[in-house]
Amino acid sequence: RFLRARQPHNHWTFVRLGVVAAMASDGGTLEDSFGLSLTTASSKCAAAVSSYYEAVLAYKPFSAWAVADDATSLDARCPLARVLAADFAFCKGDASRAKTLLEECAAEVASGAAATWTWREERYVKAWSRWCLEGDPSGCYDVLKEVVEKHPQDLFAVKRGHIMGLILGDGSRIMSIVECAAAAVKCTPPPRFLYGMWSFGLEQQGKYEEAEAKAREGLAFEKDLGPDAWLDHSLAHAFYFQGDDMLDEALEFLESRCSSWSATELHPFLYTHNWWHLALLYVEKRSFDKAIQIFDERLWPEKDLDLLKDPQVQLNALNLLWRLDTEGRGQIELSRPRWKKVLAGCAGISLPGSDGAKAPCQHGDLLLDVLLVRAFCATSTGGNAKPLDEWLGCVAAHAEDMAKGSGEGAAERAEAYAVCSRCVAELFRGDMPEAALPARQAAARTELRGLKPRWASLGGSEEQRNILEEAVEGPIVCGAPEMNFTAIFR
Repeated sequence: RFLRARQPHNHWTFVRLGVVAAMASDGGTLEDSFGLSLTTASSKCAAAVSSYYEAVLAYKPFSAWAVADDATSLDARCPLARVLAADFAFCKGDASRAKTLLEECAAEVASGAAATWTWREERYVKAWSRWCLEGDPSGCYDVLKEVVEKHPQDLFAVKRGHIMGLILGDGSRIMSIVECAAAAVKCTPPPRFLYGMWSFGLEQQGKYEEAEAKAREGLAFEKDLGPDAWLDHSLAHAFYFQGDDMLDEALEFLESRCSSWSATELHPFLYTHNWWHLALLYVEKRSFDKAIQIFDERLWPEKDLDLLKDPQVQLNALNLLWRLDTEGRGQIELSRPRWKKVLAGCAGISLPGSDGAKAPCQHGDLLLDVLLVRAFCATSTGGNAKPLDEWLGCVAAHAEDMAKGSGEGAAERAEAYAVCSRCVAELFRGDMPEAALPARQAAARTELRGLKPRWASLGGSEEQRNILEEAVEGPIVCGAPEMNFTAIFR
């Protein structure tokens, strides 16, 4: 946690001094760890708000994120505490609680009861309402960008803007919001967590060498600032897209860092995602045994039931299985039972449960939905495609709901999502007559390839979406079709 030093002209100067907040002159506001005002008179609430920022930025486990609920219990009227509690609830799949908190805040703004709130607090309510209530990540991003333009030290707003960019698959937005923060930095060492986001933004813009350089700059400050697992992640991306000449260097780097990725200290998403990056390199090096070992021990450890409940853990596991099936044809018998295990783990979380009711995190990630289509194809046996067709029905219904949204590009995203899902099913389902299969697959491949400019609508990074590139072009190595592969799909 940080206390802003008494240097009013430098928003970036922080001192590690435990939990302290400075009382403002009116006695009713305090400052958070970014030196920004909070409408609360409770120093403990202000400290809890700052702890939540750090929990999210450091990708700590969800147990650490629960400090947002502590903040609301310490001051039930603090607007930012309620928005952060809504953020926590929404991210863990409790959309109902998020809705209640945000609607209460929005009602206070509308009634004039929020007259004493800061401009930033009102913008936070608007941003999270756009995301959690209206399903409008683009609108959420626009409001967060306004916040960062006015308060560039607000790295929490930068981080959530990053997430909106990922949801939209828009690298330019990911970079644009971090540039606002980076341009204001005048101190050394820089703020912790900034360089990881900066490097990732550069990588998402296709500036791979610049992204590598920025990540290395950030790593050079590790002794001063502490570790940032997102920096490891950003450098993994930067290495990957510089081509297969960098494959060995990427492996060496990730192997040297993986001992610091702890399941008890990192959020399930980033813990499994960094391991996914390493496993993916093993797949592309044809070291399938090592990739399977990472899957069993890190991506899908069956005894760690809490880890497996996270939808992003499910996404990482399914993504690796897809890549294994494509690049390791002899590994299909090893992957098939693992597909089944992951599908079973998704039931009641990102897939309907045994009662058929919609799951709390269902359709929360469009790329995960497409991966689930592939998983149902891989596990269909004896021509039984009922589970696949039922899931495709869920996808179609969600696409219809999406298309009705008021957010920018909602209809286009919905169409891309529906078509990609259908094409993946056509390419991989095994219940159709063999005589018609080549023609059906060729048509689906052509349609999916033609949709490539809109694959980003599914969200995620390009490296994650390479599953679609493999579906139409065959095995991928470092982001490009493998040159020495005689494509079985053409």
